[in-house]
This record gives sequence, structure tokens and C-alpha cells, in this order.
Amino acid sequence: MRAQRLSSPALVIGATLFLAACGGSTVTVEVTTDGPQGAVPQENTEVRFFPFDRDSVFDALDARASSPKPQVPADMSATFEQINTLQREYNAKNNEWAEGRDRLQALSEELQGLDRRSRDYMQKYETFGELESQVNRLDREKKALFEQFTGLQETVAVRVDSFRIARDSWEEATYADYFDIEQEILRAVKAEVFYDTTGVAGTVTRALPDGDWWVVSRVPTPRGELYWNLKIDPGATDTLRLTNGNAEDRLRL
Repeated sequence: MRAQRLSSPALVIGATLFLAACGGSTVTVEVTTDGPQGAVPQENTEVRFFPFDRDSVFDALDARASSPKPQVPADMSATFEQINTLQREYNAKNNEWAEGRDRLQALSEELQGLDRRSRDYMQKYETFGELESQVNRLDREKKALFEQFTGLQETVAVRVDSFRIARDSWEEATYADYFDIEQEILRAVKAEVFYDTTGVAGTVTRALPDGDWWVVSRVPTPRGELYWNLKIDPGATDTLRLTNGNAEDRLRL
């Protein structure tokens, strides 16, 4: 779509409808994200069903824009990757510290019920001292990590604000016609956009009218969001799985 510049909403609509065909179906959509111990079902996640490729409309609007879409500078993106890495390290260190603190508290309560002259007390008191040193070390390390990533956030805060202003202004001007175009397309294909929300298993099932359909969903992440805009293949399995592997991992400031 980006190879051809479009001069009017009508041409955007025509180009989008050219992509539409036939072949509706009943489909189950499963939304999961990667977790430490495998796939994590995403409950209460909005899933939308479009009778056209909405991204092709945005691509066409991008192509006819008077200036290129503002992109996050490479050095800013690298800084945010560093911030996210430090945040993950901080979270892991904080969890380790909290577990050690809880064990220390339990051991302290156990010591209070022992005879200080007993061998058991002396052994556990020694263990308490070693654990206390470990917990104090973890506390210092997690605080240092917190200072590092919050410090980095402060260094880019002004640039982020400037970028947001430029991006939001560009998007407001470039995508001003989007909703009018969407309504024109829906009237042309005699269809509507369907909305649903995943249940506890991260799934939703929808019976769709005839025509090709695209599934759109998104899940927030620490760096932005996972975004899906996938066409339903009626010849494939009746379950469309949205995972990290087929998502667009977007940095969103």
C-alpha cells in the first residue's frame, strides 16, 4: 500500500475494498502471552472483528500524509530498552529480597521460642546472621537498580514529551478521516465491526457473516503493547491463537 500515494478518502476506500473477498466462518480466538512458566491466558481482553483490513487504511493514510510519520529515535529506543532491562532486574531482585525478608522474620519468631543456651538456638542464630547479611545486600542492590532506571527515565522525560506532542499532532491530522472511511467501508460491504471480550481462559468465540474477517486485539506490556491484526483463514483450524510469536511488539511512549 505504501508504494502508491492516495489523494482522497474515496481512493483509500477503493483500495481497501479491493482486499476484501468472501469466506466467513465461526472462529474461536485465544489470546495468550509469554510468561515465566509458559503461555498466560489474557482474560478481559477486547477482541474486535473487522470485515476489512483496518491497517491497510492506516497505511494508505500514512502514504498520502504531507510528512513522514514521527519515529522514535534510535538512541531513545535504546535507552528505553535499557530502562526495561533494569526494571526487570529490579523486580527480580525485589522478589528475592522479599522472600529473604519473610524467611528472616519467620526465623526471628522461631528463635524467640528457643532456649538461648541450646545448640539448636546457636545454629539457627548463626543462620539468622547469614540470612540478615544476604537480605541487607539484596536491599542495597535493589535500591541501586531502582535509582538507575528512574534516573534514566528522568534523562529522557523532556524528549519523550516533545516526541509525544509531535506524534499526536501528526496522527490527529493524518488520521482525521479514518472513522468516516471506516463507516463508508462498512456500508459498502454491508457489515459491521463486532466487539467481544475474552473469558478466564483467554478465549472468545464468534459466528461471523460471509466475507473475509480480520481479528484485532492488543495487550499492554511494560514497553508498550502487543498488537494483532490477523486475517482469519477459513481453511485453517477453527481456533486462531494470538501469541507473542505473531504479534507486533510496539514501543508506545
